[in-house]
This record gives sequence, structure tokens and C-alpha cells, in this order.
Amino acid sequence: MTTVFQDAEGAIAAWINAQTGTLVGAGRPLAQGAHLTRRRSAANTCYALITLIAGSAEVTPEVPHQRARISAQIYGPTKEAAAIAAHAYANAVLALRGVPTAAGPAMVLCSDNLTGPLYAIDVDEPRYLVDADFYFLPA
Repeated sequence: MTTVFQDAEGAIAAWINAQTGTLVGAGRPLAQGAHLTRRRSAANTCYALITLIAGSAEVTPEVPHQRARISAQIYGPTKEAAAIAAHAYANAVLALRGVPTAAGPAMVLCSDNLTGPLYAIDVDEPRYLVDADFYFLPA
């Protein structure tokens, strides 16, 4: 029986949060890491809000992967800080092209169709959008 991986958002958040050498943690571009719900504030450091915006549930023996289009909304205390974090995240996503990588409870086979970073004018906090397709092996 073929199953569909159900937590693409959680898998990508776990993958981002595991990037402690380059992306997440004190002194890194996404110091607060990735989350599935909006934080109260990016007053001092940046974070990513991860959202599933599209995908395919067709998993067959001939095509044993699932595609998920993930949007990362990168919030920051300033436009400049958010831009740096968004570009760092985008570069990390580009590095996944053709490199199978563990992502929490899943395996990301590759990424594709990166769009952004795109500045989104918000009233309360600077924000950039970075969207990409991720291909997962089913759980």
C-alpha cells in the first residue's frame, strides 16, 4: 500500500531548525528558526513561518514521491535583516537540488521551482516570501 506523507510543513521546519551551523541559532540569519504558527514578534531576530500552499497527493509505485509547495515567510526586525535571512534560506533550499536530505520524519529528495525572495509590505513587521517545491519520500 502506498501512503501520502502528511506533514510537509513540519518536515521543512525540522530541516530548517537542524541547520544550526549556517542558518539557525544565535548570530545566524534565522536566529529564531522555523515555526508553523506566527510568533508574537521578530523584534530582535528573524524567523520563518512555514506554510503549505500546494502539493500533490499522487503517490504511486511508479512515482514514489510527493510534491509540496512550501512558502517560507521570513520575518525580521528590519527590512535589511529579513532580506539577509531570506537570501540565506533561499540559498539553503537551492543546495537541496538533487541531494536527498533528512527532514524530520521524512526524506526530501530535492527542491525545485524556487521563487523569491520577494518583499511583502506589512504594516507590523518586514517580511520576505520564499516559495519552493519539495519532493518527499512517503512516510
